[in-house]
Amino acid sequence: MLIVTTICFVDDATAMLKEAHRVLKPGGALVIGFIDRTSDLGQYYLAHQAENIFYRGTKFYAADEVEQVLRDAGFTDAIWVQTLSKPLEETRDIEPMRAGRGQGAFVVVKAKRS
Repeated sequence: MLIVTTICFVDDATAMLKEAHRVLKPGGALVIGFIDRTSDLGQYYLAHQAENIFYRGTKFYAADEVEQVLRDAGFTDAIWVQTLSKPLEETRDIEPMRAGRGQGAFVVVKAKRS
């Protein structure tokens, strides 16, 4: 089983991830996509959050925070990929995902239920 979600729009990410862990069978996986708060794009969204109806109620997370919440909920073996490493106005083509985190604004993590 696989659960795909975002954590930006939930009231309590910790509770949501604990519930996902509870309903997944051992070996099941969770995939989360999010804008890294520490990226330039994340900082831009934060600065303009009040002006944007879509992001007004959003909570942006840093990748380190997501990693900690995943661990606290019991997930292991996280695999991280990222994209959008250039400013949006400079992006002309689809940028491929690359391993890791810390350089891309959009981050995806897959973690397993132990």
